Amino acid sequence: MTGRPLSEVLADAIGTYVGDGDGPESGPFAATIEVASLPNGGVLITYSAVTHDGDILHREQSMLVAGPDGRDRLYVAHSESPFVAEFVAAEPGGRSFVQREPFGPYTMETVIDAPERGHLVYAWRWAPTGDTPVEQSRADARLVTGGRPDA
Repeated sequence: MTGRPLSEVLADAIGTYVGDGDGPESGPFAATIEVASLPNGGVLITYSAVTHDGDILHREQSMLVAGPDGRDRLYVAHSESPFVAEFVAAEPGGRSFVQREPFGPYTMETVIDAPERGHLVYAWRWAPTGDTPVEQSRADARLVTGGRPDA
């Protein structure tokens, strides 16, 4: 899918999103995704996945910014790694982000989409290095505070 860069789409979709998620690795969870403005026109994404018993499965803070080649960049600091992972949109305007330089035991991808105003989908894919990443976790969230869902 190509179109407007996701960094621009989300810059117009500031707010807090809440929903449910599931996946073969995560199991069912509650998701909270906060999208905030950065000074350069990009966005800060704070994402958490918590089991229905209150256990934290995943926490991350990411910066999504425009890249000089027309492909967005996603810089992810998450609870499963001591390093910041750098992802790049697979194509200009794309919603799938691939690691620029995979490292460690896994190859990772993320897919972030805003299929309609007030709706975010955030998925993580991974596999052992050398294998094709498969979806392990997907959150589907709706805007609850901030933003303009009808704009």
